[in-house]
Amino acid sequence: MDDRVVVGISGRPAARAALYWAIDYARPRRLEIELVHVVDATFGTTPAGFLHSARDQAHSLLTREAEEALSVAPALTFHTTVLEGSPTGALTDWAVGAELLVVGSHALGRFRDYVFSTHAAQIAAHAAGSVVVVPEQEEKGGAGVVVGVDGSEASLAAVRFAAEQADRLGERLTALYCWSAPAPWTEDSAMIDWPMEPDEADRLVLAEAVAGLAERYPDLDLDLRLDLGLPVDALVTAGTGARLLVVGSHGRQGFARFWLGSVSHVIVLTMPCPVAVIRAAVTGTDATEAGPGPEPR
Repeated sequence: MDDRVVVGISGRPAARAALYWAIDYARPRRLEIELVHVVDATFGTTPAGFLHSARDQAHSLLTREAEEALSVAPALTFHTTVLEGSPTGALTDWAVGAELLVVGSHALGRFRDYVFSTHAAQIAAHAAGSVVVVPEQEEKGGAGVVVGVDGSEASLAAVRFAAEQADRLGERLTALYCWSAPAPWTEDSAMIDWPMEPDEADRLVLAEAVAGLAERYPDLDLDLRLDLGLPVDALVTAGTGARLLVVGSHGRQGFARFWLGSVSHVIVLTMPCPVAVIRAAVTGTDATEAGPGPEPR
């Protein structure tokens, strides 16, 4: 993993919000920020000179954004890169190896701006590494960091990321584990002895997920919650108005990366606040399979 934070720059207000989020993240760690714009070359036929003109405009856009960012964070180093290809594939391939990929997004909201709203969700699903999606109109004065817990390796990575961010921001960290009784498919009159409240195994999952955080972050305000309900509903409710909502991703194999039923995917579509989709450290094999990325233009 290199010391880059890659930011997708589209020229939309949501991309500006993503850039400022990335600056706040990179500043205390002195990470380099790379502003990337992808010229969409997936159209079947384009007018003569279109791509050349689009590249020129993209370079001008990135130069302006980098100059503005440098005025806000003069201690940081900014780079600009223009790519050509699929706005989703080219960006995620280029970000392989980066510490974080940050993009902006609209909330879905009754299928308004559906194509653009799902673009960030596609990026989060397709990326090999961790992604932060920042809504265009981030709520000012949001409080707290919320992280979903399910006992998986991805979930543990999400907890570590969330704890670091909560400590950095001086915010309370809420670790949320969702429990729900199975819904029997038999007749209502059937006598089935389903457990109707969480047991010690559920509590152990939550306790193990946060083990060691108090020692590593002695000033961290930690709130453990064991909620009854579906993970998506509980996390969206808890994350509404938060500074950050963090979830783990269980990978992107095959069609699973487009599975709209996954918790992280639905949360990115809903966007109750900035959302971080965290993957466990990418192995060398995974990084090789993801490819070196497109050539900059």
